[in-house]
Amino acid sequence: MYSVMRLNRIYKYSLGLLLVLLSACSEDRIEGLQTGTIAGVTVVSGSNEVLANVKVFTSPATSTVFTGADGRFTIQNVPEGTYSVQADKDDYQSGFEPANVIPEVTIEVVFEMMNEVVDNTPPTRPELIAPINNSTDLPLSVDFEWEATDVDVNDILKYTITINNDVDDMVLVFSDIEESIYTVDNLNYGTKYFWQVAVDDGQNEPVLSEVFNFKTTSSPSLDFLYVRKVGDNNVIFAADDADTSLQLTSSSNNSWRPRRHSVTNKIAFLKSVGGSIHLFTMDEDGSGQQQVTNSQAVNGFNFNEIDFTWSPDGTYLLYPSFDKIYKINKDGSGLRVFYQTANGNFITEVTWSKFNNVIAVKTNDSQGYNVEILTMDQMGTSLETVFSGEMGGAGGLDLNVDGTKLLYYYDTSGSELPNYSLQDARLFIYDIPSQTTFSADTSVIAGFNNIDPRFSPNENVIIYTERGRSANAQSSIYSHDYIASDQNFNLLFENASMPDWED
Repeated sequence: MYSVMRLNRIYKYSLGLLLVLLSACSEDRIEGLQTGTIAGVTVVSGSNEVLANVKVFTSPATSTVFTGADGRFTIQNVPEGTYSVQADKDDYQSGFEPANVIPEVTIEVVFEMMNEVVDNTPPTRPELIAPINNSTDLPLSVDFEWEATDVDVNDILKYTITINNDVDDMVLVFSDIEESIYTVDNLNYGTKYFWQVAVDDGQNEPVLSEVFNFKTTSSPSLDFLYVRKVGDNNVIFAADDADTSLQLTSSSNNSWRPRRHSVTNKIAFLKSVGGSIHLFTMDEDGSGQQQVTNSQAVNGFNFNEIDFTWSPDGTYLLYPSFDKIYKINKDGSGLRVFYQTANGNFITEVTWSKFNNVIAVKTNDSQGYNVEILTMDQMGTSLETVFSGEMGGAGGLDLNVDGTKLLYYYDTSGSELPNYSLQDARLFIYDIPSQTTFSADTSVIAGFNNIDPRFSPNENVIIYTERGRSANAQSSIYSHDYIASDQNFNLLFENASMPDWED
């Protein structure tokens, strides 16, 4: 029980102090905030005898006060925020309590101060050795090293490392460490970390080091994007063909359909927000997520089929919502209607070539059938109907760089089952100048569908998802050299779907 209480105290002190240090770095917290009050009492632990003339102060610093004869103190005009409150008095161990200050509210804290152990000396404050403070470009596996000593040779020192980051509120805690070196693996790319060590001799209060920081290396060049189910949510990953992968979105949110823009180095994707689906963008390492759509959500007959597109210069996006295509700037401004179907059919997909301003659009009824695939120019003027009048599902549109070829899938079984259940989806390429269609023969076996195709950057290879007919069938991502005579097939990623491949 004694060790558990000490460990809890370490967690409380470490987390409180780290949150304070991080909060102190924020310019937003300092300016324009209202103030509250921290008040409380200091007593002797065990007897509850009040302690007078105890020095009480906060970190970050506000005011320093001393307790009165009744053991009470008050610190007024404290800006709102999170603080560590410290109480010091000779012959007593320092006390620490966290305080979350709220405007115009008095926060009460109680210090139960313990007499110092006169026959045992606390360890020295841990001196952090590695990684050096403000280090950058560190690998995702980091060796932490520090040094602390204790004059009481019979004391057994145990250490706790607490690690925060500048991206989210996740705190890594590694405790009961008996050596002064420890390795932490699986850190995130491009992330700034703050770390602190506490040493406990089992006799005195834990002694805390100062806080150091370091930043991990930026993410490697990962050409492929895909979606993988993690728990109940879709999660976006980046990867290369050498088994290097990076998780870009959190498994606590549902995110899918990534689309990279190679000029802006941004990735657009769909994400669930409450009961709606919205467009987001993020940096290529998953940082800097920003919601693009707000008043007009993404909508359609099946969210797993919906696709959107960047404009060639990356300044705005086109996305579907029922019978309309909306145009919106990448910062979320300038929302307007770009195109609307004349017959009320839903728009499910839209894609745009990098050159020559060819836009391809898929429309369908509310069940996903009665599919039409057509092309238009950048003004929304129709150019050509590529596909229509066929039974069964179709989609997965992707134009090549100059807009002369359109890649798509078609369910050759002609089935129109409930819940848009595809049976024999195969890949086809429509050559726009010659107005001819040919099969991109992937030699898929019966019982499997090929969907979500994309051209490779050199256009000789197609990347696509292969999935069984059943709703819960596992998906895999393949590449296929449809130009080569040897019909080169390559399994890229298992348990993955919705690929994207941009240089």
